[in-house]
Amino acid sequence: MNIKTIDIELAIMKAFDFRNNIIVPNITDMTNVLAFETDMIVVRKTGYATGFEIKISKSDLKAEFKKRQHNDSDSFHLGKSNFEKYYGKFKYFYFAVPSDLKEYALEIVPQKFGIYVYEKKLYKKFGGEWESSLFYEVRKANFLFNYKWSGKEMYELARLGAMRIYPLKTKIKNLTK
Repeated sequence: MNIKTIDIELAIMKAFDFRNNIIVPNITDMTNVLAFETDMIVVRKTGYATGFEIKISKSDLKAEFKKRQHNDSDSFHLGKSNFEKYYGKFKYFYFAVPSDLKEYALEIVPQKFGIYVYEKKLYKKFGGEWESSLFYEVRKANFLFNYKWSGKEMYELARLGAMRIYPLKTKIKNLTK
């Protein structure tokens, strides 16, 4: 069954309660919020963040570990390790993958990161069909850092998320013409 990034994004938003937490997809390093691009960030009311990298293909997952945030993690710059430079604002960090990548993710994703799996099933019964999905944790992430986001940082993240509403509504409007 074909699983798309948006399927997993919606599953994360539902699982991490988008009504009570700040959840924003596609944060780039150009936003000055993080030092690298990540697919989804969840900041709870308490100010602690969980990050997600979403991978839907084996080649995409493999290529992830060639990125700068996974290399030279023991190097230091301005008193911080590269790992802290990139992941210092996260309490936890996860990889989210479709169920067919579960075993490969368990092999390739470093132990410090957790793994969530998205599984979609199609059921056929009584002449009809329906879809059902599961999103579950298969490996708990290690505690990374005790960084608490400030009100100003949370505002900036929420602002970035809200800025995406206008283009999305415009697209929806254009689709309904």
